[in-house]
Amino acid sequence: MTGPGPNNHKQGWHGPRPEGFRTLNRWSAGLWKKHIEPGPAPDEMRLLAMRGAEPVRMNRGNLRNINVAGTIKPPDPLLTIEVPVDQTRRSSDPYAGSQVGELLDKLASYHDDFAGFVRWAFPWGEPGTMLEGMTGPEQWQLEQQERIGKAIREGGAEGCVIEEDVASGHGIGKSAEVSWAILWAISTSADTRGVVTANTDTQLRTKTWAELGKWYQLFIAKQLFTLTATAIFIAGDPDRQKTWRIDQIPWSKERSEAFAGLHNQGKRIIVIFDEASAIDDLIWDVTEGALTDAKTQILWLRYGNPTKTSGRFFKNCTQGKRNTYVRVDSRTVSFTNKAQIAAWVEEYGEDSDFVRVRVKGEFPRAGYANFISPELVGRARRRRLLLLMYQAHPKILAVDPARFGDDFSVITLRQGLKVHFQVALSGFDGVDLASRIFEIVRKEGPISCIAYDAIGNGADLDSALRRMQGLPALIPVTWGVPAKDDKQYFNQRSECWGKMRDFLENGQIPDDDGLAEELISLDYGYDAKFRIQLQSKKDLKKAGGKSPDKADSLALSFVPDLIDRKVTIARVKPVPRRTVVWSR
Repeated sequence: MTGPGPNNHKQGWHGPRPEGFRTLNRWSAGLWKKHIEPGPAPDEMRLLAMRGAEPVRMNRGNLRNINVAGTIKPPDPLLTIEVPVDQTRRSSDPYAGSQVGELLDKLASYHDDFAGFVRWAFPWGEPGTMLEGMTGPEQWQLEQQERIGKAIREGGAEGCVIEEDVASGHGIGKSAEVSWAILWAISTSADTRGVVTANTDTQLRTKTWAELGKWYQLFIAKQLFTLTATAIFIAGDPDRQKTWRIDQIPWSKERSEAFAGLHNQGKRIIVIFDEASAIDDLIWDVTEGALTDAKTQILWLRYGNPTKTSGRFFKNCTQGKRNTYVRVDSRTVSFTNKAQIAAWVEEYGEDSDFVRVRVKGEFPRAGYANFISPELVGRARRRRLLLLMYQAHPKILAVDPARFGDDFSVITLRQGLKVHFQVALSGFDGVDLASRIFEIVRKEGPISCIAYDAIGNGADLDSALRRMQGLPALIPVTWGVPAKDDKQYFNQRSECWGKMRDFLENGQIPDDDGLAEELISLDYGYDAKFRIQLQSKKDLKKAGGKSPDKADSLALSFVPDLIDRKVTIARVKPVPRRTVVWSR
């Protein structure tokens, strides 16, 4: 059945609609069967009925003041008219021409028109609202909305699977788009189910869901849905609240089953990943396995800053086949701070990783797993420095004690721009390792300090070194503490690796294949504050890599450079001169 002409969307549907395909309408939704008690009609409707006049037409002002409960008599529960609506039976609809009836019809008309829904459902440009002076979505948002609507229309009764990955710079309106998608999905299709998650619980609660709360308050049909701290669902119907809802769920590898029960045969499913770059691959795998229902509208929308050069988000954005990949530059969005962006470009450079990630929405240049590039390491291996280029610098001994049976404890001696040697030891406990360090100190002459990892097996080493006499200054290191430059680096380990990368520009390292491989092995990304964060040893080994013991040992030698040294000038009291009288 088709609608009556080119403007048939005003009647509650868009053009030809596959027979039997369910959408939200006053009948199939069942909104009024349980939670609305019979009551008198609104005064204005009663007066109009007495006069035989046409009902008041819907406008944004009176729709926002609808009081649904207890004012409208529900229809006969036996009436269940499928969409498209049979025009010969619309006359029996008690809501025909009423504000609630028009609201339900209008929502149904946007079943496959995400873009139209966003323009209609919120008070764009209305004075006194937060949207005053705003005309509608940004271009990238509008384009995504139109793609989704087109895919749903083309899928028809067979349903569709929509997968989109949006990698972007900072502050482009991702949270607003997520909020619109949630409200559109749940309000235009009956019994919609969905899940929303984000990189952290804090991000999910204080940003993603908080933004939804803001748009929910502006939503023209908010009376039909209840928003809580953890979900949004159909209002007033305890039974359907279980099947017509979208939940926010913090992801956890230990509770991945929360993403496995998303089946909703013949209806609509929506899954949203916010800051998707930091969501574990296991959650992606479980979610993908659950989205297999036939003749179902399935929407899986992923948004995030391109902070990591590994994982499913990175793979989808660089090698994806089934998905649609979109990159959004912050400079193309009307409300971003162009002066601040220009300052970043001036400070860091147009092609720097900072600008690529935070502004351009591009992944870092270093590659799949290279915080340090192979070219940089190769030049450092081949470089030969003259004695005068490093001899004036103090010698620093750095020790990375082994934590696992197949790892090595590594001792590194660095002097300025030259790494003299590295010693790798297997099977040494804290006392044995301390003894070997003592021998090297005696043999290599004056050493300014010893920096060592004091966590895990390093605790035994720390205890043994403190009991020894005649050692230089000891610097126990805790990798996880905040970085000195906490605007650029996530923690001290990331900062030391950054110092080591700078060192390799002009420094000399041993011509050792093992060290070279470890230096280029680590993946890295950016945290929520756009600070560099390195892959942990645990995650590297889980991915099949080798623990970078030699590289970490070399990185430890840069810890002394990060310590603030205070120069204290002693004040000496003058000693009065004594007069000595010699006598026989």
